[in-house]
Amino acid sequence: MELPNYTRVCCPHQIEESSSHLFIHCDFAQGCWAKLGLVINQDDPFATLDQFRAQLNVAFFMDIIIVMSWCIWMQRNDFIFRGLQPSLDLCWQHFKKELALVILRASPKKQAPMTQWLEAFV
Repeated sequence: MELPNYTRVCCPHQIEESSSHLFIHCDFAQGCWAKLGLVINQDDPFATLDQFRAQLNVAFFMDIIIVMSWCIWMQRNDFIFRGLQPSLDLCWQHFKKELALVILRASPKKQAPMTQWLEAFV
């Protein structure tokens, strides 16, 4: 399926969307990361990942990053394919549900710290 254009979906700027913008630099994405207490101070995506790792300071930081990225992606797709306006609250709700599913599949050693981390936000 081809989209009629590739302008940014989750923010008002009419510039071609990139993965870096969608997941890191977009105001919507930054709001999603802020819900986790994460601040973005870098332009480079790899430096941003290192920054997230340091800010989260948990062994399962990559699980958190992947799940939030997935939720941002789903908000984008909901807008494109279902006409639903991106929402920080809906993204946050989706994140909590998805991370809870990840916790169920995690090793028993990781389940308790992951659950405690998630419950700190609830």
